[in-house]
Amino acid sequence: LPETIDELHELNLKGKLNPEHGYLYNDVYSFVKFDDLWYTQLMSPKGTRLYNIQFRYGPGELEDIKIGGSLNIGLLDTATEYYVTFNPLGNNFSGVALAVSDFNQHMTNIFFKKPIAACDKNETLACRDRPIITCDNTEGLVLYVKEANSSKVYFDDNCIVVEGSGLELVRGIDRILLWFYDIME
Repeated sequence: LPETIDELHELNLKGKLNPEHGYLYNDVYSFVKFDDLWYTQLMSPKGTRLYNIQFRYGPGELEDIKIGGSLNIGLLDTATEYYVTFNPLGNNFSGVALAVSDFNQHMTNIFFKKPIAACDKNETLACRDRPIITCDNTEGLVLYVKEANSSKVYFDDNCIVVEGSGLELVRGIDRILLWFYDIME
């Protein structure tokens, strides 16, 4: 039985894994499931390091999510930090927290961008000392996680918006990250 992510990738590339444990996405990217997370391997931009990058969902589970709008790619490439904003009065904070945590992990460790915690309104103690950020009041790069009944993911110039509730927010974040990595269009 394979014990490491590398061993799983090796079997996957030979076509020896059951699809729920591994598959090739677009015949290029090996995705394997390990400890309930999906992993793919990517070279760093300079080609000096191989990263095992983890997601909660594989691309096969995210194809139903379309990304609308367009993002300022120049800003995405050059920003050294970004705002993470949400409604502090939302009702399901665990989904928001998980989505934000996943996004921050990728942005910090792989893209070397620093998150700045923000709120979209100043209505709770937690927001008293944070910047109040929406898509409209800053030129900076923003991740806006919005609780909503229906799920959608879209870009609005400097803003990355994920709407939904619970794990749908996490799915939306994985979908965006796979776009960032050029794995999904």
